[in-house]
Amino acid sequence: MYINLDVLNITNGNTSMIDTEFGRMNIEKIEAGKVKLATGKIIATDPILMYDDESYSVHVKPGEYPVYIYVGKTENRKKQTVLAEIRFNENDPVKWEMALLAGESSKGFGHDEFMGYEVENGLGCFMDESVMEVLDVMDEEELEEYENNVRNSVKISECSCADIVIDNKKGSNIIIFASGWNEGTFPTYYGFDSKNKLSRLVTDFMVIEA
Repeated sequence: MYINLDVLNITNGNTSMIDTEFGRMNIEKIEAGKVKLATGKIIATDPILMYDDESYSVHVKPGEYPVYIYVGKTENRKKQTVLAEIRFNENDPVKWEMALLAGESSKGFGHDEFMGYEVENGLGCFMDESVMEVLDVMDEEELEEYENNVRNSVKISECSCADIVIDNKKGSNIIIFASGWNEGTFPTYYGFDSKNKLSRLVTDFMVIEA
């Protein structure tokens, strides 16, 4: 199974700089917003493509949780989102597992194999399953308005991220962020603390090679 522990462990705050094939990369941690998880069932996907509309098999207690992005910059390249994270507690993960949908298994994976979500629009996101249910029933005009809002909100953001409210009454929202390589398929991982509690959910945009 593909897992880049050096990169995932950046979320522990152990480093603000890491060696890459492009040279030394400075890493900046930015809060992108707080995601409201009404059901505790989390979906990570391209917010426009939305092929991956199932929640991960591990659920969390409903509530609001901070979302952080880790943005890397080398001397001769533009900034890229290295990681995106939902943080459930402040404990450092001591164990990482691939986040999978119900019925999926990573058993038998080779060292470079993984499951992930597909990105075609240079964007990833975190949302609650209840938000996807709202998006699924939007008509063509509503979807066009939603997509324009997503693109425009990210475009004007200094950190290329956005907090998009889907239901004003319930406060349902999507936290959106740029994906490091714009297009591709990217894995997400559970980070468990020393008490085996889920500490964070992290998408690796594979900017930094294992």
